Amino acid sequence: MIKLNLLTALILANTFIACAENHNRVYFNINPKDRKIVLPVQLNDSITANLAFDTGGSFVLDSTFCAIHPIITLNNPFVSKKQTGSAWTSQCTTSSVNKAYSKIEIGDTDLKFDKMKTYNWQNYMHTSSDGMFNIPPNDTTNMWELNFEKNYLEIHSAADFKMPENCFVVPMVSPYEIIIQLPLKIKYADGDTITLNRTFYIDTGMSFDIAFMHKAEELPFFNKKVDAVWTEDLGTYYRHYTVDATLFDHFSLHSLRIYTFDYPNGINCDYLIGQNFLKRFNVFFDMKNRQVGLQPIKNFQRVVNSTYRRFHFSTNKTSKGNYLVNFIANYKGNYYKTAGLQVGDEIVAVNGVPYKKITNEEKREFYKQDTLAFDIIRKGKPLKIVVQVDKNEIQGD
Repeated sequence: MIKLNLLTALILANTFIACAENHNRVYFNINPKDRKIVLPVQLNDSITANLAFDTGGSFVLDSTFCAIHPIITLNNPFVSKKQTGSAWTSQCTTSSVNKAYSKIEIGDTDLKFDKMKTYNWQNYMHTSSDGMFNIPPNDTTNMWELNFEKNYLEIHSAADFKMPENCFVVPMVSPYEIIIQLPLKIKYADGDTITLNRTFYIDTGMSFDIAFMHKAEELPFFNKKVDAVWTEDLGTYYRHYTVDATLFDHFSLHSLRIYTFDYPNGINCDYLIGQNFLKRFNVFFDMKNRQVGLQPIKNFQRVVNSTYRRFHFSTNKTSKGNYLVNFIANYKGNYYKTAGLQVGDEIVAVNGVPYKKITNEEKREFYKQDTLAFDIIRKGKPLKIVVQVDKNEIQGD
């Protein structure tokens, strides 16, 4: 009996110690539709908000969520209204800016933000989360662990935390933002290779592996490849290429995806690391010592969104209200290009429906028909182009 009581006491003690050690551990989910890292955050000790964690973001709450919990804005003095939005698109929305006086907690850790934005976050971002938060840029007392092996975020005290021994430890090269420099050797399927030693902005809100913006010097290397996957994105497109890569001259990254954006947007850096790169590691953000730890894990699973559609062509509305084709994706499987649609064509109607009356929301379903008959005007002459839709075309990001 004494041995049994002692064993029970030891189990209870170990359980208590484990709970004490993990009191700042919060488990997250990744929704495949919006691919945000979402976890519960406590506001004012009594309100739970499911917020997206985005290193490239700020503290944002959905306006409807705030209307349900009016005490949040009651405690946060109004400052101004401004146009705001994602840097990935030119589409903005009106937000209210407040001083962030609410008590914000992850586990037992209090977070401090200088301001809070409220707008129709869920509608704008097409998400079910209640808002977004990030690592406060002035946080030098905590070390943030993003564990993709067991899907949790844990905040440690920076004073006594040590990086795991099997980590790649990389210094942050910016005093304010999470930017690191990585050496990468990339090998394409056709045998072509390219070596990178670039500074990358870490953006957990971006689902991609690695993204090259329109000023990246390596774009010509990828643009000449004919097997890119073209995907619709915020009214335009991006392309991705699957490669093998080596990190730090010895760590293999199989089936790495490089995403290229060769049109201007609001992103103010040329190279980014996103969630599907980070998910190959447990990631440690040491803000006090300005360094990031990357601890390799065995089981990497890519998060994909199966609803993303392939990109075929885009149109531009003229001052007269006409719609002209301004871009056609140049790849073998683009059946619009094969059918003969060209840049400069004015689209008048599709299957007898005036093109200007087909909303963006309707186009996704409208273009799933077996056959699409385009009435166009080319160089002043009316033409009809018939497109046979490939129902077996693989969709998804």
